[in-house]
Amino acid sequence: MQTTAPVPPPPGGRGHRRPRRLLVPVSVVCALAVLVPGLWLAGGFEEVPQEPERAPGKPVDLGLFTVTVQDARIGLATAAFGSGKQRFLIVRLRVVNTGKETASLGFGGLSDGVAARARTGKWVKPDQVEGVAAGAKTDTTQPGLPVDASAMWKMGPADAPRQFTIGLRKWEYDHGFTDASYRWRIDQEDDALAGRLTLPVAAPPAPRPTASRR
Repeated sequence: MQTTAPVPPPPGGRGHRRPRRLLVPVSVVCALAVLVPGLWLAGGFEEVPQEPERAPGKPVDLGLFTVTVQDARIGLATAAFGSGKQRFLIVRLRVVNTGKETASLGFGGLSDGVAARARTGKWVKPDQVEGVAAGAKTDTTQPGLPVDASAMWKMGPADAPRQFTIGLRKWEYDHGFTDASYRWRIDQEDDALAGRLTLPVAAPPAPRPTASRR
């Protein structure tokens, strides 16, 4: 058994010596003071999940969907609920519903499996998702019918990121804890991703000069 009793000084010693103080250089203390808040803002000391890196233009199997991430750009789009044109970061996707039933592009559908990496390290769902299928606007996906979708995150007037990281979550065909029926399900709290892509962000087109009237 390990004892906690103090160890007597060696024979011939002058008694118990005071322990040496551990001196830390001021520069190290200052460096830690700067480093720790930075790590906290980036998610602390937690280990970052190792998501598989994916390449734009290649399909990713998400269970219920097959999604091909194409590119990212900043542009204007009509916001939901008729609030006019707003500035968004827009990620273009090619989506194919591999299930047997109609699935939404928005809440409860594709939007639940697409997320952007925020500065805080959190994954954030798109503010809205729009789609076009066979030349017509749509907010749903039909089995086997490709949809050109746009996942959009609202941007401030001065926001101009050069890169944008997007994560893709996978659906599982399973039953719930209290629901015995089988259906496509997704865990939005799980940080494990089916794919992660870092995209260059295309700058918005410069406004055209207006012709002055004489």
